[in-house]
Amino acid sequence: MRSKTDLGALLLHQPLFRNLDADQLALMTAACHQVNVGKHKFVFHRGDPANGLYVVAVGHIKLAVPAANGQEKVIEFVAPGEAFGEAFMFLDKPYMVEAQALEDSLLIWIDKRDIDAAIDCDPSFAKRMLAGLSVRLHTLVQDIETVNLQNATQRVVMYLLSQPREEGGMRFPFNKSIIASKLGLTPETLSRLLHQLTDAGLISVDGKRVHIPDAAALEQCIYEDGVLRIA
Repeated sequence: MRSKTDLGALLLHQPLFRNLDADQLALMTAACHQVNVGKHKFVFHRGDPANGLYVVAVGHIKLAVPAANGQEKVIEFVAPGEAFGEAFMFLDKPYMVEAQALEDSLLIWIDKRDIDAAIDCDPSFAKRMLAGLSVRLHTLVQDIETVNLQNATQRVVMYLLSQPREEGGMRFPFNKSIIASKLGLTPETLSRLLHQLTDAGLISVDGKRVHIPDAAALEQCIYEDGVLRIA
């Protein structure tokens, strides 16, 4: 991981802080704290006080709602350059989700008081924060629409097609059970649907890698109400 002396350079690479002038950057750098989080370790738990925000510099963070039976509902994956925790911070309410590192991660933490001071000095900083919150709201609405208006096969197909393509396919970025939770499915259902898509000749699966020989044919499942017609 990086040393604290790198925080200024690290901030300049984050969209939220990119337009700060030299004086503002110096003040924000002094206010920031570097947080190293090991893989599978929690950044915070549901019910913890939300007195600041986090920005992901390196790694990925999973936001999820825990259930009493030990299961969870994955809400969001937070990638490098993205912030999380700010909505609860502005509401002065405890976190309603838990945040867990999916890999060794480097985070930047900023106290709410320093965020308030930055907004007072630079209104455009508030606009960038609002833009980030708006993107997150749009994503959540899309997820609600997906889970409630699409069947399981359509959800899986849309997810496969939405991921970055590499060498004629895609790669699951995280454990499949985590992906299943994000799609509102059980791991067993996701596994069964991947097998069905494989039997239909639409994909082939090798570990985390999914080969998609004909993306147009796979996409057709979305418009056929997710009904697989296996020859």
